[in-house]
Amino acid sequence: MKQVRTALAIASLLKRTLVMPALWCRLDRMWFGHPGVLEGTMTRQPFLCPMDHVFEVNVMLKDLPEEDFGPHIDFREYSFLENPSLPKQVKESFLEVQLCDEHSTRCSTANETNKHRPLILARNNTEETLLNVFSPYKNIKILQFSSIVDAFRGFADAAVETKFRDRVKRYVGIWCCVEFREIGHIYYDMYWDEKPGWKPHPPQNREDDHPPWP
Repeated sequence: MKQVRTALAIASLLKRTLVMPALWCRLDRMWFGHPGVLEGTMTRQPFLCPMDHVFEVNVMLKDLPEEDFGPHIDFREYSFLENPSLPKQVKESFLEVQLCDEHSTRCSTANETNKHRPLILARNNTEETLLNVFSPYKNIKILQFSSIVDAFRGFADAAVETKFRDRVKRYVGIWCCVEFREIGHIYYDMYWDEKPGWKPHPPQNREDDHPPWP
């Protein structure tokens, strides 16, 4: 989840469209209680699962009020760049971005980026750094990060950060469903990693049966 929200934040900052990553699932999703892997299934685990197994695609497509949730973030499915209908000039307008540790020798080497050489970028970038670095590449159609881990440290303006969080919290849905429970679904939490002791358990009662946002 952290990598997806980092990618969403960078896409929002740079005013670009995010091509979502492929999602690999260990458990299937149904609308009734089941053991996760359906009895008799021939599906190998893990499997490439539909985006709506995890994300509320209908919410991601909504025009949420910008004054409350910040700017809309456009996205495409993970296979978008493999679509044969995608124009050749888009596929060939490509820049690979590789992250490095700030004090490493590789990171201190000056970038002489061309279409045959990746852009080397330090981790934990500020908004200003990302805007400055990618400003010369506005006409490049595709920015492909080899990794998104710790690529962006977050929005400096607390109000902007709050609106972004309020937006992406609503992007995730539920997993369904644990067997033999009155309430068997489990809410995904976009910020679960910031909550020590968080466990993927169903709500214990009706009062707790709500998404992890107000």
